[in-house]
Amino acid sequence: GNLLMGHSEHDEALEVFRKGLAIRESVLGVNHADTAASYNNIGGVLRVKGNYDEALVMCRKAHAIKELLLGFNHESIASSYNNIGLIFQGKGNYDGALVM
Repeated sequence: GNLLMGHSEHDEALEVFRKGLAIRESVLGVNHADTAASYNNIGGVLRVKGNYDEALVMCRKAHAIKELLLGFNHESIASSYNNIGLIFQGKGNYDGALVM
């Protein structure tokens, strides 16, 4: 998926990331760090494609899993806030980004 993203093949990357998410959910479960990474990857592709609402859902799922596993003060949580803020920025909703 990341290689495809690097070549701007967003639809193909999204398909690969979604397949990976399905595998990770079935094998590892929903509350696993790798599952959170899959949600985050999907959210990143959707953000680049301009599908901000769906991207926000995915990145918020990733964030919730990370908070559950890592607590509130982990560096990965800061990265999640950044990703969510970028989605709000893409939407032109700067107030929403500030609330994060």
